[in-house]
Amino acid sequence: MRMHGFWAALHNEFSKYSRQKFPYLGMIAVMLLAFFWPKGVQQIAGPRGETNAFDIILKGLISAVTSVIPFFGVIFGSILVAGETAGGTYRNILTRPIRRGTFLTAKIVFAFGYVLLLVLLFLAVIVPLAHSQLQLGPIVDDGTVIYPLPRILGVSLWALLLSLIPLFAIVSYAVFVSTAAKSLTTALGLGVGLVIAIEPVKYLIRWGEWELSDYVFTSYRDTALKIADQAACGFDYQWLPGGWWASELGWGLTLALVSMAIFLAGSYWIFLRRDLNFS
Repeated sequence: MRMHGFWAALHNEFSKYSRQKFPYLGMIAVMLLAFFWPKGVQQIAGPRGETNAFDIILKGLISAVTSVIPFFGVIFGSILVAGETAGGTYRNILTRPIRRGTFLTAKIVFAFGYVLLLVLLFLAVIVPLAHSQLQLGPIVDDGTVIYPLPRILGVSLWALLLSLIPLFAIVSYAVFVSTAAKSLTTALGLGVGLVIAIEPVKYLIRWGEWELSDYVFTSYRDTALKIADQAACGFDYQWLPGGWWASELGWGLTLALVSMAIFLAGSYWIFLRRDLNFS
């Protein structure tokens, strides 16, 4: 019965947002970035530029997961609950036989799914374009195979999966703000505004060797992809040099997972105790 309620709530989210324009704007934005990226890289590199299809794809992903995708993901997550609060529609929904936790879980999963969709759309456009220009194949240097195709493909896919964790953490923050905010304007202001503002500020706050950016999970959105891009360029790479805690990737994933857990726990704590007359 609970799973039925979850799928019904998830279907309701899909039906509602498939009729709105904003989700499609994010989809178009990432596809445009993917469409123009290979041509731009080729123009910058020039006719003698040393690059390959995996390098183009991974550098494109780095650009996407640090700009367009988190931007639209934060906006989308910020409106999920706040939009219901502002319109008062969540009161009617929660009077039906559906648990509050199920209602919120469906929204969180839907927000994660939207971000995943943006990533997949980016790949759906850029992969065939990169392949048509340079052919997806092994990483070769002066005729010597550095990394065979299965190896570089596995490294790239693993990096892509790891890069989803910081993205989901960003969306979890947006959902938390959306749940706590009393209005849609407040949710969007805090959600989008703080994420944008923290990027330049985190590098300015420091005391000696201590720097705030080292403790903000958004600093590690592209860490896994950069490691994979090293392999795509023919260099040696290590996922966790020095161990989990000493490595940039391990520390970044820890920050992202802990932050995501805190934001999601806060969202449930607020929403499950909310007065239905909340406005």
